[in-house]
Amino acid sequence: MFLLGLEVVFISYFGVRIYEKSSAKLLPSTESVTTDDPPNESLSVIEQSRLLKGTREKNLHYLKMSGLTLGLSILTHLSPAWIPITLIGFTYIAFPYLRVIEHSLLNKKKVDGYVLYGIADFMTLGLGRIATASLAIGTVHAAHFVIANAEENSKQSLVDIFNQQPRTLWLLKDGVEIEVPLEQVTIDDIVVVNTGEMVPVDGTVVAGVATIDQHILTGEFQPAEKTVGDIVFASTLVLSGRIQVRVTQSGHETTVAKITDLLNHSIDFKTNTQLQGEQWADSWNLPVLGLGFAALPFLGPATTVVILNGHIAQTIRIVAPLSTLNYLTIASHKGILIKDGRVLEDLPNVDVFLFDKTGTLTSDEPTVGRVLVYHQDYREPDILRLAAAAERKLAHPMARAIVNKAEELGLALPEIADAHFQIGYGVSVRIDGNLIRVGSYRFMQQEGIALPEHSAEELQYAHEAGHSLILVARNEHLIGILEMHATVRPEVVALLASLRQRGAKVLAIVSGDHQQPTQKLAERLGMDDYFYNVLPQHKADIVEQLQQRGHTVCFIGDGVNDTLAMKKANISISLSGATSIATDTAQIVLMDGSLKHLPELLDIATELKRNLNRGWLFNIVPGTLTIAGAFLWHFSIITAILLTQSGLGLGVVNAMLPLRRLNEEPPLLPNQNTNLSYQKNEERSANE
Repeated sequence: MFLLGLEVVFISYFGVRIYEKSSAKLLPSTESVTTDDPPNESLSVIEQSRLLKGTREKNLHYLKMSGLTLGLSILTHLSPAWIPITLIGFTYIAFPYLRVIEHSLLNKKKVDGYVLYGIADFMTLGLGRIATASLAIGTVHAAHFVIANAEENSKQSLVDIFNQQPRTLWLLKDGVEIEVPLEQVTIDDIVVVNTGEMVPVDGTVVAGVATIDQHILTGEFQPAEKTVGDIVFASTLVLSGRIQVRVTQSGHETTVAKITDLLNHSIDFKTNTQLQGEQWADSWNLPVLGLGFAALPFLGPATTVVILNGHIAQTIRIVAPLSTLNYLTIASHKGILIKDGRVLEDLPNVDVFLFDKTGTLTSDEPTVGRVLVYHQDYREPDILRLAAAAERKLAHPMARAIVNKAEELGLALPEIADAHFQIGYGVSVRIDGNLIRVGSYRFMQQEGIALPEHSAEELQYAHEAGHSLILVARNEHLIGILEMHATVRPEVVALLASLRQRGAKVLAIVSGDHQQPTQKLAERLGMDDYFYNVLPQHKADIVEQLQQRGHTVCFIGDGVNDTLAMKKANISISLSGATSIATDTAQIVLMDGSLKHLPELLDIATELKRNLNRGWLFNIVPGTLTIAGAFLWHFSIITAILLTQSGLGLGVVNAMLPLRRLNEEPPLLPNQNTNLSYQKNEERSANE
């Protein structure tokens, strides 16, 4: 009777598939699209969910239908009259499962875990155990519902923290504030943001002062004060004050929108542990299949079913990505943006940390110290004015420091012509008919500019003090030198100690600066090594040399002149901040622009590795016990199903453990200020 039931299931399925194939020639069917997709040897959990009817709602639907079928199958013990309707229900809930098996056999052309589970479940039906077979199919739908639900919630949690933009905003037009939809805003519009309101755009403050919660970008709960000239970002919250913001980016071009896009792309990356686990499990597909059928003549079909149920490949594919996703969520809440989830697993293996000097170990911008003059026609402000004019269009921290110093002194900068830049060396421009060169000593040597003899003593003093020097020449003569003072970031000393505690073997500085300032900083910080006078293209060579010695290298830089080194390094971390997040080469970005979250990042990576290893055990042990139990203790099919599904359940619980940490964080402030924003809008309407 139940062999006939198998015929009903398969004939029904093949009939539907033939109909879908023929119908697809006229109108593509959404039901058949899964098995017509290009072969994919390593499906993500999201793709697996789609093959099993995809969404949480559809998984829930099939779970409910599985429960109904299980109830009907129990009634068959009371009366055979219930068998036909039970077979109809079983066929219905088996269809999504059969689609996955078809995809594995025809598209992927391989026998995977789904095929083994399918053989076991349909053999169970053939044995006349329709209730057990219904339970087995139901556990598949239950597992995918739980996973889809957890995965969707975790993904939503990860993305939602960057998705709190308001739908409308207050636009300043001809001195009047007008409420308009967010999508109507254009670049250079002036937007007004009041206490309790979310900043709706990226822009620059042109009027007012406000205290802003930037937690979603930086991971820091300490509010930041913003005033005229400061940059603000969409989805940050005004805690107090009122500002007018000139729009630089809105909608999908804002920083948070680009971060959300990056996060969406980072979610599906597989860790090495997952990939290795999948490869190991897949390598046992055929042996387990062979073992099961080898036992068939001696121990019977029920034992074969038990053995096939002991396979673990699909459990690994489901649980491992969930662990990675949850740790990505934790990192994002700390203001750490990870573009590729795989780097989290590689981080604990790093034994060499290379730091770019300027803007990374030192504060983002140095300060201008002494200005040395070597020409009778010039004074200190004149040297600074020429240097600032030449450096004005450069984004390097040294250039910004010089320009800021000139603006601070109120110096009017002349117009320049024929600008020529040499990255890592200097810049040549024409000002008032004179050729002005600004750059390093190496640049001056290359240009044939000689130093005055009487400058040697002062230059030696500057070098011994560890200061960097920017030289300024007019035509063929040196006219002045700017002494640049680096300020070490306050968190660096504690950071380096933390890295030592976490197993770092080599800490080193890579700098384009001279030997003396680089060496002084390295000695001050207790670095193991330092590299000086390094051009941007040679930083990658240093990374490669260390890798050839067997080291795993993490390069930490500002993401501007360090691109080649970042690409070469095993792991790259950027401090370039939110404004360059979309184009940054680094795999990881510390959003607050400081290094203080780096130890937390390493801890997160270490915890992920432990979590994946625990999950691996939760997968292996039940499967091993199931196969061993088939021979030693003659496990029943139901026992095998319950044991393997308990492993899946433990794996899901283990994967979700990291999210407990989020409950320990302070509550996000936007929810506390919603009424305040509403009240402010009501007051404004009343005044109008």
